[in-house]
Amino acid sequence: MRYLIILAFFALVSCSKVEEIGSLRILGSNTEQNFFNETTNNQNVFLKKNEMHFLNNSFVSNLNLSKFTADSLDIERIAGSSDSLLLLNKTGLKAYFTKTNKTVQLKNYAFSICDQIALLDSFVVVSQGKTACQPGLATKYSLFKINKFTELVYLNQYLSESIIDLKVMNRKIFMLDAGGLLTVYEIKNGSELSKITEFSVSTGEFIRVVPSLNRILVKTFKGMVQLSYGSNNKLEKINEI
Repeated sequence: MRYLIILAFFALVSCSKVEEIGSLRILGSNTEQNFFNETTNNQNVFLKKNEMHFLNNSFVSNLNLSKFTADSLDIERIAGSSDSLLLLNKTGLKAYFTKTNKTVQLKNYAFSICDQIALLDSFVVVSQGKTACQPGLATKYSLFKINKFTELVYLNQYLSESIIDLKVMNRKIFMLDAGGLLTVYEIKNGSELSKITEFSVSTGEFIRVVPSLNRILVKTFKGMVQLSYGSNNKLEKINEI
């Protein structure tokens, strides 16, 4: 009888542990992700494992989704437009062309699933360092170019604070670092990232862009900050909630 009680106790503990682990989202694992992304041309993408569902913006209330299945597992992040996307997974970066449903594996420059990525035309920006995946790596962001042969070519590298979010809006690249500094960059001379302006948003966590209004929303620890990016290339605070 005593052995039966001990066995039952261990069975109960084991079930509890399985239940606890099953409720976690393990980065890079083959689990459902179920979250929305947005392309640079404002197309909403619902990401699930190795499936991408493009939301029909004309029939949002019907949740009318067009499904694309990429030959790539465990997609962690996407960037780019609805015609050509950049996929980040455990194997590195892949270029995905929605019209042909084809993916091309790009050269892996020690990429990890914790990196932040952005795609502007054929230029790729990747931020790395001080993440759960690469805690000992110096914080930096790098500029690459996808050439006409669909090869990823290294162009430049810049040391920085840890970048926690990257977005593209109206041909500009917006970076939010761990110190709460939002910086705007543009590509110069076909091989360099040039800083245009910056704005400090204390405790910034991630950003959302609204290209049609030239607005940036910065999620903070306390709420949300709304900024405008005008023709004078300046970030200006509109309000905070």
